[in-house]
Amino acid sequence: MKYLLTVLLVFTQAVICFAQLSDTTVSPKDKKIKTIRLHAKQYRAKGETLIRLSGVKVIPMCADTSQLGFVQKGIANEVIHAVPDRPYASFLQDFVNDMLRDVYKESGMQMLWIIKDLRINEGRAALVRLKADAYLSTDKQHYRLLKVFDTVLVKYAIDGTGLHDDNIAHAMQVFYLYCDLTAGTYAGDTALTEAAIIAQEQEKFRTPIYMDTVYKEGVYLSYKEFLANAPSVTDFDVTVKKKKVTIYAREADSSCREIASPWGISKKGELYKYDLKMLVPIERKANSFILSNFLDDIRKRNTLFAWNAIAFGAGGAGFLYWTPWVHPATGMPQLAELKPLATTVDAESGELVF
Repeated sequence: MKYLLTVLLVFTQAVICFAQLSDTTVSPKDKKIKTIRLHAKQYRAKGETLIRLSGVKVIPMCADTSQLGFVQKGIANEVIHAVPDRPYASFLQDFVNDMLRDVYKESGMQMLWIIKDLRINEGRAALVRLKADAYLSTDKQHYRLLKVFDTVLVKYAIDGTGLHDDNIAHAMQVFYLYCDLTAGTYAGDTALTEAAIIAQEQEKFRTPIYMDTVYKEGVYLSYKEFLANAPSVTDFDVTVKKKKVTIYAREADSSCREIASPWGISKKGELYKYDLKMLVPIERKANSFILSNFLDDIRKRNTLFAWNAIAFGAGGAGFLYWTPWVHPATGMPQLAELKPLATTVDAESGELVF
């Protein structure tokens, strides 16, 4: 995965954003939620903008639009959900309209933003990832790809929870500036309608793993096999030694062959990502696969361990496999020093990200 990493110690761009982060106190069940509200002042360019726009339409195509990620709360660093203060599309569209209302010109071109991922996390800093594509249209009907954008913004503070609002706003602002700086130099030649672009993005969520009601049991050797819900190894065994997991394929002659780097496994309807010699339990939420430890129903059902005496080996002997409460976002090696927690499987790469 390639993305731009930006460290925000002081942000001095022409765009100024004011945002607020507050607790949600609607009902007792919402006590473990932080609500993020964004408010933007107008962008005022120094001179003419390079691309004259009549408007920007924002279309979220994220795997999960019910939340923005997870943040920490209190001296115990309790992990809680971070959610937008309104429906996801309005949350972003209203902000962009407020930010750019002095930029829009009736005679300008129409821009389309496809938001592929927008997530926040905390480690040694406040982090936000924005992955998005920008399309531009001269006739407001057919769009060409203008900019492909994938960035992680980092802002350091003793308590990062109060910085996520500004971080999200800055990411959106940086994306706009990058789009404007292209000056109409397109990244793609094919002209597509808005409907075709949306259908193209939705295609990745039409693979069998999203459509099937039963996960086929076995070992997924690759993320491609996982998406196809087609594990190529269906007779397998698992051993744990010194908290390290090894997965074996059982051969026809009853011998066992170690599988060095499988993507993951499915066992008794449960999914596990194999990473750092560990089995990390994951569960589907909307079109995303979230680490089970971050899902409330899993916490209530099983606070400490994720695998209950699953039978392996001859004679159906079972064992308890204890999974760590937190796991690093190994799919983002550039951020290793910041120690962000893995919370989900990246929909495109299949790696563990925040």
